[in-house]
Amino acid sequence: MDNQKPTMTRGQYRKQRTPFYKKAPFIITLVVILIAIIAGIIYWSVGNTHKKNAENNSNRVENVQSNKSTKKKNSGTKSAASQKVAKEDSKEKSDDKKTDKKKTYSNPGSYNNLDYKTDDFEFKIGNDVKLVKDSTGNSALLIQYTYTNKSKKNQIPQKVQYANMILKQNDKELVPTGGDGDYSELVSKSNMGEVIPGATFEGALLVQVPDANADVNMYFKNIQTGQYLNTMQPFKLS
Repeated sequence: MDNQKPTMTRGQYRKQRTPFYKKAPFIITLVVILIAIIAGIIYWSVGNTHKKNAENNSNRVENVQSNKSTKKKNSGTKSAASQKVAKEDSKEKSDDKKTDKKKTYSNPGSYNNLDYKTDDFEFKIGNDVKLVKDSTGNSALLIQYTYTNKSKKNQIPQKVQYANMILKQNDKELVPTGGDGDYSELVSKSNMGEVIPGATFEGALLVQVPDANADVNMYFKNIQTGQYLNTMQPFKLS
């Protein structure tokens, strides 16, 4: 039996009999859905790639920070080591100073019969004390001595003598002067030469004498207190 309605055209009839999946609306809808799915997949893929890149970049930043932290730590270690060395040096210097301050002497200074002694040195003054001319032709007092270094360090007799012995005339301190003639070399060696621990040295000191007739007095220090001893040595020039 033919169900075709009299009012339908053949084209309309075919269109009505076409399966739904072949119809244009279904195809369009399917295409739209596929496009949406593909777009979703692309969006997810791009988003995941960005996320991974971000994670990778984050790791790289953390590694750089870690390296910087390590360098800082190493720098801190070196700084700590340097500080430790500095502290040890400072402690040693401080200990040396404390040792010097706390050092006690069995003989900090004594004088008797032309012999000035301490625990660190000894000046044995010779009998040959005389007036001479210095390098400028002025009167000078030449005092020869035998010096012994009793310390543990090299010493220059002139520096030890200058720090611990003083000569005065008319209450004025006499100043060192340069030698002339036979004794000039002896005075120069005394002013510049070093004497090793335990060694003995033949030296001399030379001071200007403004008055060739007035007495000269020699004073000696207590090397622990820095005060001068009660005993002194006079030299008669007239």
